[in-house]
Amino acid sequence: MKIQGHDIICDVKTTNNYNDKYTEQCFCYECQNFRLNFRSNYPEVVVFLEQFGVNIEFPLEIMELGFDVHKKRREYSVYYSIKGELPIDSILLTISGTSIVLRNWNVASEAYSNTGMKEPFFIIEISELFINAHKH
Repeated sequence: MKIQGHDIICDVKTTNNYNDKYTEQCFCYECQNFRLNFRSNYPEVVVFLEQFGVNIEFPLEIMELGFDVHKKRREYSVYYSIKGELPIDSILLTISGTSIVLRNWNVASEAYSNTGMKEPFFIIEISELFINAHKH
């Protein structure tokens, strides 16, 4: 596939079958809120992730960054590991107001270092995700 004119190597089947070997799915309120509402709040981002074989239910990490009392929403960043390789160290994108960074395995530790996936791989970090929720 091509992103911003760059040829991306991706093993969709391996990515789809991958779940982080070092953590289990978190069932705290914040993580459940993310998993329940990510698809409906950011369908274009989900379509982007699914082309790599990502199972959006199993990110490496869901980081809840705070609750906006006035807007009644939580801010998140999320990380996914993709089996494949980028031709450059990183690629920056914006989809539906989110910030997306793809980092090749050699610089992946800038975002998330404990993937459990063997090289080559790359990390997709998505930030500026805002999902409605009640304060819990």
